[in-house]
Amino acid sequence: MEIQDIKTKLILAGIALIAIAAGAWYWYWFAGKSEPIKTAEDVVEAVTTPNLEVPSNPIQNKVPELNPIDRANPFKDAYKNPFEQ
Repeated sequence: MEIQDIKTKLILAGIALIAIAAGAWYWYWFAGKSEPIKTAEDVVEAVTTPNLEVPSNPIQNKVPELNPIDRANPFKDAYKNPFEQ
């Protein structure tokens, strides 16, 4: 076995070790911070309770328009059909 092959394998093993360590740190630091589910009622509540966040303006008491179809066509007012009146 040549020295170049050994160096390549060591570099790849080091990169894999660093990736595994980074994944473990991320899981420990961010994913491990959630509250554990202790009872069956907590499970049902966690599954059935939707987490909807709709931005609204409490001053105007109005929910903003969130329909993407109305904003999807930038050319909807650019062309007027000459056969329609």
